[in-house]
Amino acid sequence: MNENPSILSHVSLGTNQFAQAVAFYDQVLAALNIGRVLDLSEHQAVAYGRAYPEFWIQSPINGQPAQTANGTHVAFLAE
Repeated sequence: MNENPSILSHVSLGTNQFAQAVAFYDQVLAALNIGRVLDLSEHQAVAYGRAYPEFWIQSPINGQPAQTANGTHVAFLAE
C-alpha cells in the first residue's frame, strides 16, 4: 500500500507574475512548514511540498497568458 494518504499527485496554478507569485508562496507556505522541493525557475516553475512536489506555481507551458482553464490542472495519484 502507498504510504502517502493523499489522493492527489499535485496541483498546478498558472501565473502571469511568476516572480511575485513565488515570493508570495515562499513566505505563506513557510508558515505551514512547506517549502520549495523543486526549483525550475529557468522554466518559470517552482514546486512546493513537505517531502515531494505537490503544489506548483508556473507560467503556462503553452506560453499563453494564465487565465481561466489555462495554467491550472489537478492530477490524481493512481497505481
